[in-house]
Amino acid sequence: MSEFVVDGIPGRLVTAAGPDGRLTHVDLAIGKHGSTLAGLTDALSTAITTGLRAGAPLAEFVNELRHTRYAPAGATGDPDVPHTTSLGDYLAQRLHHNHPDAVACS
Repeated sequence: MSEFVVDGIPGRLVTAAGPDGRLTHVDLAIGKHGSTLAGLTDALSTAITTGLRAGAPLAEFVNELRHTRYAPAGATGDPDVPHTTSLGDYLAQRLHHNHPDAVACS
């Protein structure tokens, strides 16, 4: 589990891998339950998890989300990912950090 704060909003990222070590589940949560931000991150988590379970390579998600720009953005409080340009960018950087062998980041 990784905990972070972006633009004053606390969040967490929880991932799970299968017996072969391949990432199979992503749960990104930020914002208050029921908020638009929480709903969007839940949808993003569900989309990525569904794709991973269907065999999509992790690198596809990381490369598409990296360097996206939207609020909230900024310092994260995460020493491994100190700054982000969006939640998608944070997720991409964190997944790349946690699974470097599965991702060739552009």
